[in-house]
Amino acid sequence: MKQKLFALSFILAIWPANLVLAQEPDSLVAAFLVWEFVSSVVYGLLGIALAILGYFAFDKLAQLDLKRELVEDQNIALGIMLAGVFIGIAIVVAAAIK
Repeated sequence: MKQKLFALSFILAIWPANLVLAQEPDSLVAAFLVWEFVSSVVYGLLGIALAILGYFAFDKLAQLDLKRELVEDQNIALGIMLAGVFIGIAIVVAAAIK
């Protein structure tokens, strides 16, 4: 019963998208959708690159061997702190790109 209810709710959730996609878009609308997709991919890759650069900057500023601490010593506290650093960098990058 739960599987049928889930399948029905899933179908109803995507139903309006199917109706919109079934229509033939204007050339201007299609070009706009392609431009939005390309810009999303470019900004996504830029955000990932900036997050990686932020990690390396944090690694230099902290003056720790993060790889050794995380992999060999399995320092859970440092892993949690590094997760917070990544979230902070991602928020700043997202705000800068937006």
